[in-house]
Amino acid sequence: MNKDIKDQLDDIVIVIPSYNPDKKLLELIKNIRRIISLTIPIVIVNDGSESETEKYFVQLHAESNCTVLSHSENEGKGKALKTAFHYILNHHPTCNATVTVDGDGQHTPEDIKKCIKAYLYKKHTVILGSRNFNKETIPIRSRLGNIFTRKLISNMNNLQLTDTQTGLRVLPFSTLKYLIDIKGDRYEYEMNMLLFFKEQAIPIKEVPIETVYIENNDSSHFNPLLDSVKIYSVFIRYCTSAVASFLADILTFSLLVFILENHFPSYYIIISTVIARITSGLFNYLSNKHLVFREKRTSSSIHRYVMLFFIQMIASATIVQAIVTFTVYDTAWLIKILIDTIIFFIGFYAQKNWVFKKASSPAQNITEKL
Repeated sequence: MNKDIKDQLDDIVIVIPSYNPDKKLLELIKNIRRIISLTIPIVIVNDGSESETEKYFVQLHAESNCTVLSHSENEGKGKALKTAFHYILNHHPTCNATVTVDGDGQHTPEDIKKCIKAYLYKKHTVILGSRNFNKETIPIRSRLGNIFTRKLISNMNNLQLTDTQTGLRVLPFSTLKYLIDIKGDRYEYEMNMLLFFKEQAIPIKEVPIETVYIENNDSSHFNPLLDSVKIYSVFIRYCTSAVASFLADILTFSLLVFILENHFPSYYIIISTVIARITSGLFNYLSNKHLVFREKRTSSSIHRYVMLFFIQMIASATIVQAIVTFTVYDTAWLIKILIDTIIFFIGFYAQKNWVFKKASSPAQNITEKL
């Protein structure tokens, strides 16, 4: 590392959220001092750890350039990061960037140094230390969890990332005052952070790092069921809203088909589809607006929703009608379920990234303020 970069290290603050640590945390701090810098500021957040681990925080508190912040009870990784960001904004107002690091030994000092160097060479950019999940040595729950999350984020948010769950991140200082307002107190916070960067057009660069799992990742406090629900909460709420609207749509459609089939043999499917969609459309808009995407604007979102509504309705009606008319498949309601399922996923992408897309905030210009 050249002298110019060494001189900039004191303007970088390392943040380590910690819950029930062991001696690996002490080893990590020692190696950071040895490999990266003796004087780089480190902020550790004791997130309500049990009393028997207090000795590690006491030892770290005695070290120079090392600050220990504490929660009286466990509040989650996201809340711990926000606590650290608050502290840095108040006590390191001239720093250049913040590096978040996991304290369980999964991030090596060499990789932390690599990510810092990448940031110093390309400032105003978020740096992610990205692991390779294609190796067979990766614990199965970590491999499947990352692959599923990566595919979902890629398909639904157009955010192409190799590792969406990495805790090794270099964050420009100018982003911190916005990051403390992002929703989420546990692992979902890190996902929301990535979506914020995407929405605000903040550049992201991935840096390959070593994939380290100690004792098959048994030290991880990630709850696969609970934390996954929080990470995918928007999509889950969207699905719940859609199921209610879908049931109303199908029931109305089936009833109208039964009534109109003999009266309008050539157009009964189209008529039934239009009426069913109008019936469920208003409910779906209101639930998506207020409960799913929590959009506060009215005029622009309703115009876009109506446009998307008609596009989906016409697509559903014409495709189902064509299949029933020109093929041997004549079970209209079953075909409609299949077609509408495909339209459902396309609709989520369109609503999240177009209809209910959040309005631009002052954060959009944060890189210009550095």
